Amino acid sequence: MKKKPIVLIVLTLLMSNSGAFAEDMTDKEILTQEIEVIEKKCEGGTCDSKDIKTLKENVSALDQLTETFKFGVAIGFEHYKDDYISETETIGDNRIVRVSDSQEYKPSVWLETHYIWDGIASKWGLTHSAPGFYIGARLLGPDSDVFEAFSLGAMWSFKRTRIGNIPPSGQIAESINIGIGPVWHKTKTLASGITEGEQLSADFNDVKLDERDEVSWMIMISAGF
Repeated sequence: MKKKPIVLIVLTLLMSNSGAFAEDMTDKEILTQEIEVIEKKCEGGTCDSKDIKTLKENVSALDQLTETFKFGVAIGFEHYKDDYISETETIGDNRIVRVSDSQEYKPSVWLETHYIWDGIASKWGLTHSAPGFYIGARLLGPDSDVFEAFSLGAMWSFKRTRIGNIPPSGQIAESINIGIGPVWHKTKTLASGITEGEQLSADFNDVKLDERDEVSWMIMISAGF
């Protein structure tokens, strides 16, 4: 994964909450203006029950627009097609290659933004959970690398409050989310010409690891805020 695409991915991720849906921003402004107009009418004592109903509907719609698109910090469990090799060594005078540390899965820390389909959940009769999707960039990986992995996948959100309700004061995370999807990341394998359990070639002074790009899959658990 090249540096330029990584920068674009990060910028897209960080800007998505405010710029991804320009129409939503327009809707927010319209709803806000309508709410202000009705509130002024009510302050002057000229609003009726229809105005109050419209006010409640607009406030609810504004809350949904504001609360639906979320950021979260996540723990990801990345799967590797071939084991990710962390440490190697050579044994004896014959320099037999041995892999001393490798993992099929690795945990990592992610920044993710997700969109939850509250409307679909309501139609299904769900009040405390809803489907959605996430986009994520890795914050901290196997070798303390930053923004060296990217993932996009499906998510299921378990809400702490009923869908559409304003979170209680002081509540930091209003949902726990579980996501799964493909992950674009780097992995480490033995260099070409080096085989575990065989003698290290005279062409190498030590065991060499190659770093390469890989597409695999990941399970993500996040807290929305």
